Order: sequence, then structure tokens, then C-alpha cells
Amino acid sequence: MTKITPLLFLMVLFYGYKTEKHPIEDLQLEQVKNQIQLSETQEILFTLAADSMKGRDTKSKGYYKAATFVRSYFKSNKIAAFYPEYKDSLSTKGRNTYNVVGRLGSYDPNKKTILIGAHLDHIGIRGSVGDSIYNGANDNASGATAVLQIGKFLAQFEWDQNIILALFADEEQGLRGAYHLAKRFKKEGVSIDYMVNFEMIGTTLTTGANQVYMTGYNYSNMPELMNQKSPNFVQYLPEAKELNLFRRSDNYAFFKESNTPAFTLSSFDFKNFDYYHKAGDEAELLHTENMNRIICTAAFTLAKMIHKQDRVQFQLQTQQQPSMEAQ
Repeated sequence: MTKITPLLFLMVLFYGYKTEKHPIEDLQLEQVKNQIQLSETQEILFTLAADSMKGRDTKSKGYYKAATFVRSYFKSNKIAAFYPEYKDSLSTKGRNTYNVVGRLGSYDPNKKTILIGAHLDHIGIRGSVGDSIYNGANDNASGATAVLQIGKFLAQFEWDQNIILALFADEEQGLRGAYHLAKRFKKEGVSIDYMVNFEMIGTTLTTGANQVYMTGYNYSNMPELMNQKSPNFVQYLPEAKELNLFRRSDNYAFFKESNTPAFTLSSFDFKNFDYYHKAGDEAELLHTENMNRIICTAAFTLAKMIHKQDRVQFQLQTQQQPSMEAQ
């Protein structure tokens, strides 16, 4: 029998604490905050928005470098490949590219499937005078960071539903990556129960800290049910309807192809950031503490929504939803 020395006892206690998994039904937001660290959120964000990524488009080849980083992150954090090498390949304007698609655990076609996504690309290098690299820190390194951090957090648990993580190519080219994956899923019988998309969460919403708005707010009961898990988290933004934002991010491809609840969370409200599609969209300007709070709250909310004892059923509001023919 091994003698339990004080040092061995402390080691067992320490490592046991580090590897303990809190049951989802007992999960508290503070526990999520302890796991999703601000320092790692900043590290991912600054990596994806670095000048070396050349604005993350295919023309500059920066997108491929960013996608390689995401694939490596997935591999290191128990997020398996949904397609070989995580690649859902497509071509846009003669350039080959791919969505990065991972999964948590094994995939069972007989189970419900949840999709968590964000676009990884941006608009590359433009001009030759001054700062010509459009780093896209808020648009959308912030959303991509959220998917990576949330995926890492959720990967520590076992789920009785399929969870797919997708980082999309060519959103800036007309949602090309998202449409390609949505059509492929439909053809292959991958039925998405609902999708949550992250787009530009690096600033503080004008209405308050740790808040996001949802595009298509009135098209489903998703805001209400998410706010039951995390009160006051999801807001309504009138400009989102006025500017038709529901159709302008990757969520729309999955809504249009499969008529499934698919919505985007964002904190960019056109009043709190002056660098949308400008070279000045740099990581140093983002509110990373608030961004990390949003990621933690979203991870907690999604965990509670997916867990079988707390599971919610999202429904489209047929009186409110847009025409499927419109785009």
C-alpha cells in the first residue's frame, strides 16, 4: 500500500481539483469565468488580428494561416474534425479555400445537432499608403475567438446532442462559406436544430456591459429563452432590423437552406466603434474585458440550453419571420 505523505496528499488534492468536472445542472457562471481566462481570449484575438495574418483573406493568403491556427487550436483542445483535416473545401472567384469544421465527441445522425459559428475571414490588404492591412479585430477575430473559447469549454463535458463548431470562409464575399456548408449539410442529411453565430463582439453595447443584441430578434423565441438562462444578456436593437442585419451574416445561410432557428449575437451597434471595414480595426482598440464577459456568459447560456435537464426548444415565429424567397 502506498504511504500517503502530506506532499502526496496535496498533489492528489490539487490534481483532483484541476480535473474535476462540475455537473452541468450545478454549473454556475462564476465557474465558467474561472475557466475562460481573459489572458487566453486576448492571446487568441491578438493572434488572429495580427499583421502577419494579412487581413485574413485568400488573396493575401492570410486566411490560410488563420485557418491553420484554428485547426491547431481544435486539435489541442479535444475538438475533433467533422470533415477530414477539419476542411469543408470550396472555391470563390477561382481561389480554393475551406471552412474549418469541428465537432465535440462522436457524431450521431439520430441526435439533435447544434451549430456554433463565426466567420474567420476579413478583407485583406488594400491601398499602398499608410496602414494597408485590414486586420479585422472586431470583424471578426472577436467572433472567431468566441467560438474557440466556447468550444474548448464545452469540450470538457459529454453531451447527448451533436455540437458542431464552424469557422467560415468568404463571409465578406457574400456568405459563400456559410452557404457552401449549409447546402452540404442539407445534401448529407446533417439536420441543424438551431445555430448561434458570433459577429463583432469586441465592443461594449451602448445599452450596457455584458450585453449583446440578436439579429432577427422577433423571428423566434430564442432571445426570451436565452435570457431565462442569463437575464438581460440578449437585447433588441432597432437598427438591426432597419439595416437588415439578419440577412447579412452567416446565420442566414442556415435559416434559408433549412428553415431552422439561426441567429447572430453581436455587440457592434454602429455607435460604439468607428472602424468597421477600416484599417483601424485593431485588437488594441477592443474592450477585451467586456468581450471575455460576453464569451463566458454565452458559454454558460449554451451549456444550460444544451444540457438535457435544462433543454430548450427554439421555435420560429411564423408571423414574424422573413420571406424565404428574399435575400
